[in-house]
Amino acid sequence: MQKIKMLKLLLLSFVFSVFLFSHSIAVNVEAQENANSENKDFRNTIESTYTVGLDGLTKVSHHIKITNLTPTLYLKQYALKTSYFDLINIIVKDRSGKEIQSNKTSNETGTGIGITFEDQLVGQGKIRDFYIEYENHDLAIIAGKVLEVHIPKLGDSESFESNTTSLITPAYFSLPVRVNPEPKSVDFKQAEVVSVFDRPNGEEISSIFGSEQVYKMTLRYSLENPTSSPALAQISLPPDTPFQKMHYHALDPLPNEVKIDIDGNWIATYRIPANTATVVHLTAETKVTLDPNLNIPFSSPTIDHIKSLKYWESDDPFIIDKAQAYTNPKEIYDFVVQSLEYSRAELTLENISRLGAIGAFNHPDAAVCQEFTDAFIAIARANKIPARRLIGYAYTENSVLRPLSFEGDILHSWPEYYSYEKNLWIQIDPTWGDTTGGIDYFNQFDLNHIVFSINGASSTLPYPAGAYKIKSEDTKDVEVSIGEIFPLINPQISTRMTQKKFFFIPIPGMYNMQITNDTGQAWYDIEANVTSSNNDVEVAFNNQPKIEALLPFQTLNFDVTFFTKNISIPKDASININYLDLQTNNLLYDSSAQTIKAGPKIIKQIQETQTIVYLGIGVVVIALVTGSILVLRQRRESALRRKSQETQKQTQILH
Repeated sequence: MQKIKMLKLLLLSFVFSVFLFSHSIAVNVEAQENANSENKDFRNTIESTYTVGLDGLTKVSHHIKITNLTPTLYLKQYALKTSYFDLINIIVKDRSGKEIQSNKTSNETGTGIGITFEDQLVGQGKIRDFYIEYENHDLAIIAGKVLEVHIPKLGDSESFESNTTSLITPAYFSLPVRVNPEPKSVDFKQAEVVSVFDRPNGEEISSIFGSEQVYKMTLRYSLENPTSSPALAQISLPPDTPFQKMHYHALDPLPNEVKIDIDGNWIATYRIPANTATVVHLTAETKVTLDPNLNIPFSSPTIDHIKSLKYWESDDPFIIDKAQAYTNPKEIYDFVVQSLEYSRAELTLENISRLGAIGAFNHPDAAVCQEFTDAFIAIARANKIPARRLIGYAYTENSVLRPLSFEGDILHSWPEYYSYEKNLWIQIDPTWGDTTGGIDYFNQFDLNHIVFSINGASSTLPYPAGAYKIKSEDTKDVEVSIGEIFPLINPQISTRMTQKKFFFIPIPGMYNMQITNDTGQAWYDIEANVTSSNNDVEVAFNNQPKIEALLPFQTLNFDVTFFTKNISIPKDASININYLDLQTNNLLYDSSAQTIKAGPKIIKQIQETQTIVYLGIGVVVIALVTGSILVLRQRRESALRRKSQETQKQTQILH
């Protein structure tokens, strides 16, 4: 009987062992920045610390705890995936500091760290407690006095029961001026600033230290006229926008004309002689800011900014369908980022063809920056949201995470839309939102984008710097580097009065007033104030010279008339010219006094009727000249008569 009981116990023990073995399966738990990694058999918590050094190297430590929720399962393998590529000094260790073997794998989406645990930690409530540490140069970007830290999304709402992140930055950069999401706490600790974030949904973190960035640039425009006649050529110079201020050190040669177009581009016109080529060199600095400079005017949206154009097929049925599903800029941005995949293979092609919005959605795996941009603009315009394309230079130290791929001289393109709520054009970058693993380039922009040209009324024009090349030449036309101090200068405005002529005969009192900006910065909301030192001389303009923008080295022309209060012959008069800042009503620049020739009062009447034709002017001029001659002749004849009479009297006396 005893033996039978023993046999039963042995048999029961064997069955239990087989059951336990069959249920002790290896579970692979994968926590990654872009993928869903939930597992109901384990509870995960993570505490991450990102420590940024003064050289930009970021040391990362993930403290991970994985708790068994069942009595029969244990964790054998674990994988952490990052969207960064150059992870160095990778160390995996347990709580005691004992190193755990790991392996690194990389592909075009990032780097993964795989771990295989040697021991079997079985039992409900058992906790696998370990650290994953590494270093990376791409999490933080230091450019001059600006620090940007972008921590991509880690897991999702169900990956970690608790997700806390500490960001430690050098106190040299002070507190962040922009941070998203808001940190739970921010503290100074010795030479460091510690920002703590609670990330229940694994949100990405973007933190910017510094509110402005200065860049130096050298741009080269090659203009060629192969025809046998002189021709006009136009180039787009980098303009001021609410988020960037330009200072031109030198523009050589100076253009024949500079104007602002409907989108706020600065268009320079050059006259190119027949069968010649001209190279325009621009050296400049730009100050990029996070907050808009409301003193810089910008072009308001028009019907041109919601039109369907080539590459922005907002009237296409597919685009209309997507516009009905995604109705606001954020929804459109998210849809474009999720639908298109950046193709680095396209960059290996000699010529990158622009697909446009429809082409981008037909080939979602072949998109570069201009496809992300075109797709956003088309859907936005289908929703009657004004949108346009910005082309320029985006400063990046990692062209894989933040690529430059516009056709041209290694440029970048990104969209902007008009917010009626903010009364402002808002820049976004869905391309970098995709390539950086989900960093939010919608709610928080950066200091790395420099605008060279704006396409709005046209989907292709004007071309940016870097796109003006002579086919036979292989030149580096765009050079950009970090600057130090943006020049603070005072206005210098020269004024030239040129008397109008009819058939080479000067017209008394009628002048062309040339106002020239002698500096490399634009000045806004100016009024020219011209007064006469002579009480009997007045000044009148056809159009009062209230200047919305005076661009670098630009010359503006105005018609002005100087006339006497009483009918008289032309006379010399002294005038004073100064320029007022209309925003403050303060003196902006005081020009030197000049001497002009005032005309008779009839000149004003001719100007006011605006019926001046050269024939009429000629009659007036001839009349004035004839009148002057007659007056002189009468005076001369009177003098001769007096002289003759005096001679006769003297003769009589002598006799």
